[in-house]
Amino acid sequence: MTIFEQILAGLQQKFAGVDTATLTRIATKKAEGVTDETKVTSIVEGISFQDVMQNYGDFRAGQAQTSAVSNYEKKHGLKDGKPIENPKPEPPKPNDPPKPQETDIAKMIADGIAAGIKPFADKLAKMEENEAQAQRNSQISAVAKKYGIPEFMLKDRTIPENTDLDTYMKDVKQEMTNAGFQFNKSPETAEQKLEKETSEFAKMIENDTKQIVEQQNK
Repeated sequence: MTIFEQILAGLQQKFAGVDTATLTRIATKKAEGVTDETKVTSIVEGISFQDVMQNYGDFRAGQAQTSAVSNYEKKHGLKDGKPIENPKPEPPKPNDPPKPQETDIAKMIADGIAAGIKPFADKLAKMEENEAQAQRNSQISAVAKKYGIPEFMLKDRTIPENTDLDTYMKDVKQEMTNAGFQFNKSPETAEQKLEKETSEFAKMIENDTKQIVEQQNK
């Protein structure tokens, strides 16, 4: 596979669902001057979803501008901004509807860009929403585990976004305790076990030392 083909394959895997034409334009540009295949992975990793959206938006803007200029010149009998000699106007037809007013070129370009980028913007927003929700769920699960609260107790609860999770879980635990729920004792962590063993060993040395001193004083 060529460098271009490797980059394109990597982009298609990374941005599944994005049209091939957009990824092909990006791969073509990124492959220029690259001869070392070991750089393909870092090139692909360095391309963000924002880069894909920007490329697509630039492409649509170019299309919209070209189309708008072409339509404007055609309507006003121009070529490259200059009047065409002896243009032949089309004869009006009796039943033709009135022509709409001239559309602002800048608005056409802006509308074209907005329409083209919207699917990507929606997808990016959804990805960010899912990632934020996953992080929130992970935080809730970690704090619940800290207080020994089983997951089924949180299944039908809606926890507001700005809620202090420690305070919330303490209240839940108290509710469960009041209802007679028996909490399982959390297993000792490695740090707690080491601290306990160290304390017991220190007490044993202290007792042995005390006995030795008492025997010497007899």
